[in-house]
Amino acid sequence: MLSTWEVIARLVLAAVCSGLIGLERETSQKSAGLRTHTLVGVGAAVFTIVSIDGFDDGDDSRVAAQVVTGIGFLGAGAIFREGAVVSGLTTAAGLWAVAAIGLAAGSGSYTVAFIGTAVVLTVLLALRAVDAAVARRLAQPRPSLRIYLTRPTDLNSVTKLLGKLDENFTQLDFKRTDDDTYALVVAVDPDQVQMIIEMIAVHKSVKRVERLNVLYRPPGDSALPQ
Repeated sequence: MLSTWEVIARLVLAAVCSGLIGLERETSQKSAGLRTHTLVGVGAAVFTIVSIDGFDDGDDSRVAAQVVTGIGFLGAGAIFREGAVVSGLTTAAGLWAVAAIGLAAGSGSYTVAFIGTAVVLTVLLALRAVDAAVARRLAQPRPSLRIYLTRPTDLNSVTKLLGKLDENFTQLDFKRTDDDTYALVVAVDPDQVQMIIEMIAVHKSVKRVERLNVLYRPPGDSALPQ
């Protein structure tokens, strides 16, 4: 039988740990903030304490398993999808982690609760800078190349070579020019652009290669010539 002070200590620990994580989500203006995370952590701790102290017979781990299952439905409510953009995944994962911390606090595993909170906050705060750096790197404009081909049937062989040199290249345009050649415009990896130019320039089907302004946009919907 747990004493009143022991129960209070476990619930307060769950509230503090989950509240710290919720505060980070609140300051980041996420859908689930301070109150939601605190309630999830305290609720998980209450379920754990009741399963330990409220029933003389039975498997205590069954209640913990049901908490893990139930938090999945709550986390799903924090995930939103608009077209190809999915948001709320980090918040949903945070709710899941807070429930685990609440279970640890409710079971008396104070060290696990403290360390778990520290690790989660480190991921949310310290890795935010890493995430932003990666996002900036991916958002950098990719250099564009205009590749002049002698025949439209050469497109397949040239794009195959491009795929080997840069598997993430993007075809932006392909059309017939005034001098009866065919211009293929592609965006390529900025770190490999010089190597790609040199390799493509010696292809038997390529007349010449030009590097374009990085802000190039195709004049309209690109289509293969008939």
